Amino acid sequence: MDPLGGACHDSLHGQLYARLREAILSGALRPGQRLSSSRALAAQEGLARNTVLSAYSRLEAEGYVKAFRGSGHYVSPLLPAAAATGRAQPVRTREPGSGSVSRATGLPVREPRHDFSFVPTSLRQAIPSVPFRVNYPALDQFPLDTWLRLQARLVREAASAGAQGSLLGETEAQGEAELRQAIAEHVAIARGVQCRADDIVITAGAQHALDLLLRVLTAPGDYVGLEDPCYPGALSAARASGLQVVALAVDDQGASLPPDGRSVADGPSVLIVCPSRQFPMGVTMSLPRRLSLIDWARRHSAWVIEDDYDSEYRFEGRPIPSLQGLDGGQHVIYVGTYSKVLFPSLRVGFIVAPRSLLGPLVAARAVAGRHGSALEQRVLARFIADGHLARHVRRMRALYQDRQSALLEACQRQLGQAVSVAAAESGLQTLAWLDPALDDQRIAARAREQGIELAPLSRFRLNACHPPALLLGFGGFAPEALRRGVDVLSKLLR
Repeated sequence: MDPLGGACHDSLHGQLYARLREAILSGALRPGQRLSSSRALAAQEGLARNTVLSAYSRLEAEGYVKAFRGSGHYVSPLLPAAAATGRAQPVRTREPGSGSVSRATGLPVREPRHDFSFVPTSLRQAIPSVPFRVNYPALDQFPLDTWLRLQARLVREAASAGAQGSLLGETEAQGEAELRQAIAEHVAIARGVQCRADDIVITAGAQHALDLLLRVLTAPGDYVGLEDPCYPGALSAARASGLQVVALAVDDQGASLPPDGRSVADGPSVLIVCPSRQFPMGVTMSLPRRLSLIDWARRHSAWVIEDDYDSEYRFEGRPIPSLQGLDGGQHVIYVGTYSKVLFPSLRVGFIVAPRSLLGPLVAARAVAGRHGSALEQRVLARFIADGHLARHVRRMRALYQDRQSALLEACQRQLGQAVSVAAAESGLQTLAWLDPALDDQRIAARAREQGIELAPLSRFRLNACHPPALLLGFGGFAPEALRRGVDVLSKLLR
């Protein structure tokens, strides 16, 4: 009999249920941990998917797991009352440092030497594309037919020239020369970046670029300056490199300079800032602050990493010129990405670095991932060079402005004075300020249960204390979906 009073686990789903429950009770599966998808687990165990779903349903009914629509099954933070008695918890012992035991071989498996539990969920797994997900572009508006036509043309050209290997084989760690040239020309015009194709290193997105730069520029124990509140990916990269964080308070002029009182030796050697549009506050760094930041970097022989993630979507006037252009590329390293401008699965970002850093960065890129996809990089190069990127950005800029207007109208009509939502000057999201008595993280948690994604401002803070607020992403969602999302939010606030 089941130790908790159930029937014997003769069926396949019963056996799977028992194994999963034992793993939860023993601590092998931790509270809050995401379980494998039913398809993945079924393939792994050689079972029918319905067998896995039956086991998951029983675990959910008994309180061992919680299911979130569109996200999956997670171990419950609170075990059911029967489990709290400890009657069904097997006692296991193991030698220190021996790790867990492999089911396949029965031999000890060493545990990881580094803990990466601090890496936010948004960087580790896919997030459902529901309102109001931040930094999410309008994927249904991407000119996929144009992209596929360019891809087919490249493949035909390579095949007719007998050069399939140039597309299907390895490429340089620094990235395809054709793409680096296209990027250099584009950012010079659109962002005022001073560079040549040889100054660019192609990466697997902006997060990869930040990780590479911190590994090259710092050593464990060094200080790094991060905006407060900050982009979680920057904080995760800093912690993964063993760095100490100096918080740079954000005001209406952007990120502040590192605090006084530190010697040059003990101060941050690297700062990571978003001067064109700070995330998550949405502030544009003023020209006096930009010049002061460049002067500080020169006086302290420090590096400033400029994370320019969505500056091209400016709704009024031209995009703000880059910090790197003001500095001339002496102390400012420019990081860009195409994940938000085009589509997230296009893992192509880039670094514009001073010549002195190119050798170490290319070597680090080779170690971290050897090289990217030659075919994908060349398609993107053609997409940029043929003018498709510029046309897409112009069209999306108008679309995102319309979608923000729809969001603001819905908030004004349905939320009234309960929430203060300001119009963003650029980008894919804006901030909704709440009553100071409210808890933005609690509201966000309740919103997830109702099928919408709200990012609480307090999640991004280091030391700074701001009134509660929610980030509302509007870029990837039609006006009807935004209005439905606002309706859900209004009911939560009531």
